[in-house]
Order: sequence, then C-alpha cells, then structure tokens
Amino acid sequence: MTTEATHDTDRLVTAFDHHDPGYTPQTAERINSKIRDRGVTWPPAYGGIWILSRYADVRAALTDWRTFSSARGVHFPRAEGMPMFSPIDYDPPQQTEIRERMASPVTRDAVGALTPELRQITARLLAPVVERGHGDLMAELAKPFAIEVLGVAFGLSESCRSRVREATRTMWKYISTDRDASKFWPAFHALLSEEIDRVRAEPDGSYLTRLVAMRQNGKPLPDEELYSIIVSFCIAGHDNTMNSITRLVHTLAGDPALQLRLRREPELRLATAEEALRRWCPTDRFTRVTTREVTIAGTVIPADARVVLLFDLANRDPEKFPDPDVFDPDRGNSHHHLSLGHGIHHCMGVHLARAEFVAVLDLLAQLPVFDLDGPGELHFENGRHIMFDRVPVRFRTEKEH
Repeated sequence: MTTEATHDTDRLVTAFDHHDPGYTPQTAERINSKIRDRGVTWPPAYGGIWILSRYADVRAALTDWRTFSSARGVHFPRAEGMPMFSPIDYDPPQQTEIRERMASPVTRDAVGALTPELRQITARLLAPVVERGHGDLMAELAKPFAIEVLGVAFGLSESCRSRVREATRTMWKYISTDRDASKFWPAFHALLSEEIDRVRAEPDGSYLTRLVAMRQNGKPLPDEELYSIIVSFCIAGHDNTMNSITRLVHTLAGDPALQLRLRREPELRLATAEEALRRWCPTDRFTRVTTREVTIAGTVIPADARVVLLFDLANRDPEKFPDPDVFDPDRGNSHHHLSLGHGIHHCMGVHLARAEFVAVLDLLAQLPVFDLDGPGELHFENGRHIMFDRVPVRFRTEKEH
C-alpha cells in the first residue's frame, strides 16, 4: 500500500466517508476492518452517522425494522427529488403490500420455469468467447447476461434493456455526490414512461403488463409507487447480479484448481457462489434511521440517527466466519452472509440470483479451463457498489491442460 493510501486509511477510520476519494476498493477493506476493531463508531460525516460493523449487530438491526427504519431511504446521502425504491425504502404495512405486488416474477416456481432460458442465454453469450479462445467476461458475459435476464423476467423491451445500464450508471454517479436528481431522474423517468406506454398500448402478458394493470382500491397504482417498483426492478434486477458474476468469474480465473473441482463436484457450485457473495459483498452498505434510542454493544445510539450497516464487515466477522478473509467454498455457513439482506428486506430476487449463478457455473464447468489474461480495475459506484471494469480471460488449449 502506498504512503498516500496508508494516510487515507488512517484518516478515514475516524473520519469515515464512503464518498471520500480516498475510500476505494483498494483501501476499503482495511478501513472497514479497523472500524470493526473500534466497535460501534460515530464519524462526523454528513452531520454524524453511526456505523455498525459486527455480524451480530448488523443482523440485529436488519431484523428490528421497527427500531431501524427504512422509510427515510436506505441510500444516504440522497439527491432531492429522486424516487423511493420499492420495497426497501418502505416499512410495513406499505412495504408488505408493495412486496406482494412485486413477488410473482421472482417466486421459486417462476424462476424454475425460467431456468432453461437462463442456460440458453449463458451458452449463447459464451459461445463466441470460447470460439476465439479469449474475451472479457465482464463485457461479454456478466453485463449482457444480467440485463437480458432482467428483461426476460420482468418484460422489458429490447430498447429499454439497451439503455438501462447507462441510466443506472448515471444515477449512481450523481445520486449522492452531487445530490442533484435533475442530472439522472428525468432521463430515467422518460425511459420507464416509454415502457409503461408500450405495455398499455399492447399488453403482452409479461409481469410489467400485469403490474401496470394492477389496481389499488379500484384505482390504478399511484405513479409514485408504480415508478418506484419499476426502477427498483431495473436496477436491483441487474446491478448486483452483474457485479457478483464478475467477481465470481474473476475468482475462478485465478484458481484453475477450483474450476476443475467444480467439474467433478456440481454440488459445490452454489456453495462457491455463496462464498463469493460472502467474501466480496457486491453492495458494501445500506443505511437505516433509528425511531427510538437504542443500545448496541454497550453504545447508546439516539433516536433519529442515521445508521450505516457495513455488510462487508459483517460478512468478514471472525466471530461468525473463522479466517474470514480466506475464500473457502467448503466453509459450510457461507449462506449465512448478509449480502442479500435479512429480515423483512431480505432480497426478493434471491431465487433468481442463485439460479443465475448456478446457470453460469454449470456452463463454465463444461468449458476448457480459463486464466486471467490481464488486469481488471476495481472501482466503486456510488461509494458502495464494488465492481470490475473488465475481466479478460484466455481459455486453455488441449496442449495446455
């Protein structure tokens, strides 16, 4: 670590700010680990925030939604005029009602019916990469796979699919740093409006068609809720999946022995994906606001306090996961990670996400061993989404095996 990075690390342990230029994927894990060693902390950023970082504390906060409320938004700071995200930016009873309206495309049965198409998409995307013997598994697999599955599962048009990633990137760029929703939300809103108008004019039987036709007390869903649901599906439906698959294939490219093992032991594939989610949480943090004074690990947190839940640290808590910085598919309790949340806000798309991971791993297990073919650069989006910009790989020839 450079002298500058060391300085940033030491500074941000006490003056934590996930939008500080010194908080990077290269420094974040070290900063986070030092914060965990200090217990519950209060840095002064944004008027003061409380940080929970130990597994038991983070899990308890996720469980106690009455004390740790989502209703003032889990993204912080957040741009004025940005939409709420469903259902995570709501508390019951509204959260419960919205979640029920969002459930049908991600149930276990719905995902089971979609699984053959997940495999077909994976095979089609990987075919040209394998044929030429090399490629970028971020640009040619993870990103298009996540977006295409999103489109198929929820009923998005080809036009929307081609633009949703750039709309999401623009949103993450401005949502917290500039806090100016006019730089991203009008364009995103227009994209969603096109989709709503399309399915109203020509219903196609998709989930999006059914959503737009839903009624509440005999009336159409309020625009605020309708757009909140659609934008949440558009973002959550591809962003974390894309980042997780990218991390997964990067890990495999650096571990040919694990690739060979996954060929022999298909039952290990889901465990490998769960361990990747644990070790490298695709979303570093969410926040809540306390509704009352609460004591956590001997520290009193006042009412109306913004609380940051450090998922990365919770997933690397040695009290829960021995040798937590080691990537170990045989760990046995990797699925207890908090990368998909917990409690009432546990990720709705959990069945779809796991099916996507397994579809990719199943196909990769049928292909030649592949190695990293150059560096990939890690970076944050919005100070919390960790992603590679590229994962260049080269498949081995028969002589190289």
